Amino acid sequence: MAPPPEDSECLHPGLAEPRTKEDWFAYVFYEPPPRPHLPPYDVYVAMDTNDAERRRLNRSRNRYHSALVLAWTPAVQHFETEITELLAANEMAPPGARLGLLIDGPPTVGKSTLVKMIGRKFEQDLREDFPERFAPERLGAYVPVVYVSLTDQVTPKQISIAIARYLNVPTSGTKDTIDDRVLTALTACGTQLIIFDDLHFLDCSLKEGRASNDHIKFLANHAPCTIIGTGVDLEDSPLLSEGGPTGPVKRNASVKTPTSGPRTQTAGRFSRQELTAFALDGERSILEWIGVISSLEKALALYRHEAESLTRQHWRYLHERTNGSIAGLHALIRRSAVRAVQQGTEAITREIMDSIVMSYAHERAYAKVTELKSRTSTKGTTKQTKQRPAADGSA
Repeated sequence: MAPPPEDSECLHPGLAEPRTKEDWFAYVFYEPPPRPHLPPYDVYVAMDTNDAERRRLNRSRNRYHSALVLAWTPAVQHFETEITELLAANEMAPPGARLGLLIDGPPTVGKSTLVKMIGRKFEQDLREDFPERFAPERLGAYVPVVYVSLTDQVTPKQISIAIARYLNVPTSGTKDTIDDRVLTALTACGTQLIIFDDLHFLDCSLKEGRASNDHIKFLANHAPCTIIGTGVDLEDSPLLSEGGPTGPVKRNASVKTPTSGPRTQTAGRFSRQELTAFALDGERSILEWIGVISSLEKALALYRHEAESLTRQHWRYLHERTNGSIAGLHALIRRSAVRAVQQGTEAITREIMDSIVMSYAHERAYAKVTELKSRTSTKGTTKQTKQRPAADGSA
């Protein structure tokens, strides 16, 4: 599929969650808005607030800030290595289930974005290394990556239909008929990577959920592809154990060892790794967090923003405000940049960031942090007061 035409202002500028191979190709080819050229500040200030040129400039800056690229963090690099190795190990594997990977973690840590970024780069590398596979005469015939976002209480047939729609395969007929078409199409399209996002929607405590779990195992058996899944709390979900949660777990550092619950075949075919929020628990993690902030801050297109002010002065505040969430960090900086343009401050300051109302989960987490700090501060003040010497020098 050819890249979208340059003159596409009439189209919606953003990207939707890929549901078809055409959606995925649009994501692969997508280039974020370029950094706008800023005229001298005195020229900008001299523009009337209702001036069309000023409005266009501000709109282009807002679009640019809204598309700030997610940093290629150490976590992304780690999972890119893991997935690339799996793809290489599975490429010419004999018939049977290939090794898969489950990426587990809480909401808003960037699991979905991460797997899409890695899938996109995998396909871009293939396009560079094997351009003949993407020749115009094979338009849409080679589909190395399939991305499926699961929905609540998804059934086996719905999974197959989602893949069929992605590949433009007919969806009529029985489940077995659709399965046959899907397996044939995956082989014909040369698909190497299937991404199942939101696997926690497979409720294996229900009959349909267990059947959907078995269906993914069926695809792993019969499709010559590497399957990567993401989800929330997969370790404690029935996905990895038959009929119910695994029960209590023993924790040894970051390793979780289930103590009960018969394992599913999924557990025997997929490795599980965690993607967690940034924890400032050492110099290395602090430097990584600061590095992410720095990469975003350097990209800002604001007139009066003090260089490295977020990186040097507010890195801890940004961690507390977002609970170490990459998604939360991006949302806060994007919103703050847009507000800085709209209000004319032309800088992201603590006041600007404090004025942004984030998601309910982030606001609650931050409220707990501020409450704890306030309580600690009060205790410290009380202790100092009690220990302060009297005016006559007595204790």
